[in-house]
Amino acid sequence: MSDEYRLTTPGTFDAGTSRDGRTPAPPATLPPDDALAQGAGGRSLTTGRPPDRYLPVRRWLVEQAEDLRGMRGDLREQLAASVTPSGGSEATADDVVLVTSEFATNALAHGRAPAHVQLLVDGREVLVVVSDGDAAHAPFVAAGREPGAGGFGLQIAQRLSTGVGWWTDSTGKHVWATFGVAPVA
Repeated sequence: MSDEYRLTTPGTFDAGTSRDGRTPAPPATLPPDDALAQGAGGRSLTTGRPPDRYLPVRRWLVEQAEDLRGMRGDLREQLAASVTPSGGSEATADDVVLVTSEFATNALAHGRAPAHVQLLVDGREVLVVVSDGDAAHAPFVAAGREPGAGGFGLQIAQRLSTGVGWWTDSTGKHVWATFGVAPVA
């Protein structure tokens, strides 16, 4: 994981190798990509970009599953320094961390590593965007699965956030979620 604050467009790193030139380790085993397809008991996630009003706060590069823990801790600290959860509840910060972790895990498992995680704010909402180098596979919301079968991260995101969507461009796939917050006084 990178601690740098450099804000770059997702895809500026070679998606096939890490920054130090080594090939990223494969992610933990999760349901295969075809299990997330519409015909396999799922539905498409809404397509579209988030509004342009957000300002970048922090960015992380997640190259392998072991990087997720550090990213979650850094994200929690950055949220505490930048915003307060709407309604004064600690749960909103936890929600942002949970959804971001789910998106990054999906990017490693079903996309093309590394995952680029961005935190952005506009004073009323937090926006998280997780990008990977695979524009060929659309994210799908799981449906009709047994508990413990995996694939429920996007359902969790839809329940906990104020908005969820995704888009693709020449750099890959970008999945985003927004959360209501207030600026730190």
